Amino acid sequence: MEPRELWERNTLLAEAFCGADDWVRKAQSAMDEALASRTRVLAAFAVTVGSDTAVANLMGLGEREVRLARRTVGKDDARDVANQLLSTPAARSAPAETNPLPDGPGPESAPEPVTTWEGERQAEGAETFIPHPRAQTPAPASWTQTHAGAAPPEDTVVSWNEHMDSVLQWSWRSGLDMRTVAGELGLSPQDIFLRAQLLAAEGRLMPSTPSSHETQPGRHRRHEAAHNLVNGDPRTLFSTRNY
Repeated sequence: MEPRELWERNTLLAEAFCGADDWVRKAQSAMDEALASRTRVLAAFAVTVGSDTAVANLMGLGEREVRLARRTVGKDDARDVANQLLSTPAARSAPAETNPLPDGPGPESAPEPVTTWEGERQAEGAETFIPHPRAQTPAPASWTQTHAGAAPPEDTVVSWNEHMDSVLQWSWRSGLDMRTVAGELGLSPQDIFLRAQLLAAEGRLMPSTPSSHETQPGRHRRHEAAHNLVNGDPRTLFSTRNY
């Protein structure tokens, strides 16, 4: 079975995998940043205390892990991190100590809104996984007949998300027909055309490289014509006929 035919028969599973793969990459990047920050703080702790064994026993870690973190970060960088962490609470508490509050009641400041991790996740999910705007309630028939010729209907605005962009980028790199992709996403070819122009302007839609297919004889020859017609310009995604 050809790869293109296999993709068309399993489009939903392929799109789901693309979305899950993007999510894993983002989670891995966040995990790497968190581990690097943990190592710097542990090294700053060890340099400030002056004993790897004491820090290891206090935090329930191995002495080798503390020593490795201190050597990886270095004494100078570890001291800089420690100074930054120690100066932050001092700067916050200094105004409170120098300017005591009066005995009488004073105006209370409004509490800052607290945003939990669960709330951020729900808000992000609500913005990410709604591909189309909610349908509006139709107007009464009398109003429609009265104002039928007043103004042309506005175009429906497509709400793009990272999942749809990843499918479009993957299809572009694979040399798939963008009209087929538009049908799978439930959009018009004009919507795909406009989004491809925007991604190309942002540098996120890279042109295909036909040279990689020239080194693979046989089964990938059928894609050479599609790659030669596309020169990195999103305007060549579609034919010149009107939709």
